[in-house]
Amino acid sequence: MASPPPLVLLLVILLFLYLTPDPASPGESHRLERTVDRERAALETLNNSTFGDFYLDGKEDKWLNLTGFRKEHGLHWSLLESVRNKARQQTRYVLGEDTVGLIDGSSTAYPAVYHNVTGFIQGTWKRTANYDGPHLNLSAITPHNTYSSEDWNRNVSALNGDIRIHFKEKEDPKDVWNDSVRAINARITLGEDTPYGNWWEMRLLGVHLVDTGAIVLTTTSEKFDGVFGLPHLALSKHQFDLSKQLLNHTLNTTIEKQKSGVLEDLNPWSSDMEGEELFSVPHCEYVMYLQQHPMQLGSFAKQDPAGSIDAVKALEDELRFPYKPFHGTAPETAMSMVAFSPDCGFTIESQGPPDEPPVEASHLKGPKTESYVIRARHHVLMYAGVITTQLLLLLRQMKEASTPSTRSRINFHTLGLLAMGDGFTLLGFALFGMQVESTTLLLLAVAYVAFLSVIFFGMGFMKEVWTVQATERERAQRQSAVSTNATPSPAPTQPGTGTQTPSQPIAPPTITPAGADSLPLPVTARQAINSGATPIIIPSDQDVDAEVNEAQANANTTANQARNPLNGFGAVYLRFYLLLFGLVFLSLHATTWPSSLRSTYSNIITFIYFSFWTPQIYRNVMRNCRKAMRWEFVVGQSVLRLTPFAYFYACSSNILLIKLDLRFLAVICGWVWLQLCALVSQEHLGPRFFVKESWVPPAYDYHPVLRADEEGATLPSGGKILAGEEVTAASPTATATTAGESRDKGKKKFDCAICMQDLEVPVVAAGAGDAEGSAGAGLGGGLLARRAYMVTPCRHIFHSQCLEGWMRYRLQCPICREVLPPL
Repeated sequence: MASPPPLVLLLVILLFLYLTPDPASPGESHRLERTVDRERAALETLNNSTFGDFYLDGKEDKWLNLTGFRKEHGLHWSLLESVRNKARQQTRYVLGEDTVGLIDGSSTAYPAVYHNVTGFIQGTWKRTANYDGPHLNLSAITPHNTYSSEDWNRNVSALNGDIRIHFKEKEDPKDVWNDSVRAINARITLGEDTPYGNWWEMRLLGVHLVDTGAIVLTTTSEKFDGVFGLPHLALSKHQFDLSKQLLNHTLNTTIEKQKSGVLEDLNPWSSDMEGEELFSVPHCEYVMYLQQHPMQLGSFAKQDPAGSIDAVKALEDELRFPYKPFHGTAPETAMSMVAFSPDCGFTIESQGPPDEPPVEASHLKGPKTESYVIRARHHVLMYAGVITTQLLLLLRQMKEASTPSTRSRINFHTLGLLAMGDGFTLLGFALFGMQVESTTLLLLAVAYVAFLSVIFFGMGFMKEVWTVQATERERAQRQSAVSTNATPSPAPTQPGTGTQTPSQPIAPPTITPAGADSLPLPVTARQAINSGATPIIIPSDQDVDAEVNEAQANANTTANQARNPLNGFGAVYLRFYLLLFGLVFLSLHATTWPSSLRSTYSNIITFIYFSFWTPQIYRNVMRNCRKAMRWEFVVGQSVLRLTPFAYFYACSSNILLIKLDLRFLAVICGWVWLQLCALVSQEHLGPRFFVKESWVPPAYDYHPVLRADEEGATLPSGGKILAGEEVTAASPTATATTAGESRDKGKKKFDCAICMQDLEVPVVAAGAGDAEGSAGAGLGGGLLARRAYMVTPCRHIFHSQCLEGWMRYRLQCPICREVLPPL
């Protein structure tokens, strides 16, 4: 009987290991049982308590049998009553005369507030109470827990800062027993307004009193049973009863899920964010009170109070279940906030009226999720137009750079930086599209356009440029190897003589569309003469032709294999995608860093990204070339890629809730502008006008200063006589005709062999010195006048536009077919 193939057996073993459930260790089971028992005891304490059982007045204090609510734990509960009074003052300011009745439940004149506050709010806060550090007894609260650091997390020390709250509130159709109170989950980002301020993220749980818009939130951890004692933090007995009724139901359901194994989390109410549980660091606990402000309904408003409540319900239903396009603008959610830390002993509150004028601060404001999604769709559509325009500009540039001569001018790293930015867009929109269901189709459509821009067209264009410039890279490698391995040694001498052996003649350089090793020799240069003295070795079978053909075939095959640029572009693919994915994962991880480090990282990445024209400027300088790309591509890509960053850094209500940074926006705009100015100056004043000649390798200048004397040796052949100059036998222009002389002194006419038109160029008169000639032809109009003509190494002159158009397709002189250096 044949045994099963090893691959099938391996797959069966892996499938068995994957499907087999992990047996719970006895230690984990015992720990889960202890956790459930402790939670049951805390819930029983809540059920057996009444309003007022937790009361602190300094005389007859009452404590609860909950972690953090006992006297021996040493928390700063003396701040509780002052914080409650501040919350009542904020409520009275926004709700008016019915505040007391709404808090204690005796009034039914409910304000026009959202019943579901799922969405974002953000604003600024200020610290209103001083403290001198935590004084609680950690050993009494958590005797079995040890911390890896003595520094406290979430410990506010600044006087003010920023806060952002993301509410998530679910409406369970099964919970129809009470529609006046609802459980709410809040993800809070708290930051300090200092040069190197800290940012903290935490998760708070609480209750939302739907009719009045009041919210009470608290953290929960191993040293603070905040969610179990939350009803005792309410502002009235009415709020206590509603909160206790809700939490008795929700907490009991969660504990049952833990006991049955459906929920494996030992602390499902923990305030720690993802990844924080890996480091055991003490952190400050928070208790937060929020009051929603009544809305300005506008066209939805009615005359009577009952009508306003109906208008709010109609507005929320239309936002959540739209049956027609929503043309209006839903009012933003506005809230007042006051919070304190019972263990760290500080108090913070939102900035706004009546303490601050509305023009300076207006508490916490933000859109509901439905309004946020509608606005996000509009912005995504606008960005889709931006990235589509980028793709169209790239296609036009690819069509323009369709010849080896034009591709050899483009810098490979410039295209790589542009493609890297589109790669970030591709992965970012793809990840968000898989997570945000409401905009999945739109986000994935934009990701597909970015996919075409990166994978199909961007990398294809990079491969074409890489292929054309392969010979240039090989030549640079050979020159580097020769300069590294070369050692100066005296030339060998002939035996018996003192004369040195003559060196072998250096072969002329090979010029390709991608460049040349050196300048080609003039047509009048001496060529090597074949004297016929080279020995020929005849093989044993006398078949000379077969031996020569085989040697040539082997040499060509080896050269083609060594010079095939496609063999090395696979490594470029690998490095590009490894760098892209590495930066994306690093950026995702950077979202968990402190604010100062995260801001520094994002600024560095952004500045490097907007340096995409710097490699092109460098290549123009090193190769003495210009006009590498179309100006519509250069300017268009710069403006289009700056547009999203200008929106995020200059618009306070951007969809990513990024903090304004006009200073850094001015920095990157100025940096891109400087790069564009450098490209423009290279276009009109020369690629090397702002660098020293000793800094760059020598290169052929197609726009030399033309001299009439023989020593200059730069005057092209075939020109017409210089106006006002006498023709002499010793003059190199003695054979020139006098027809068509220029009327302007110091100029000379030539015939352009491409367009067959006259070309009038400035010429330095005979006898002028170097300084005079350079000053006359190199400054002001003389420098620009030299850009109108081009002189080849074989001393033929043409219009610049004519020869540049010719060299787009052939790097040969139109007259003598001599090979030309690339532009």
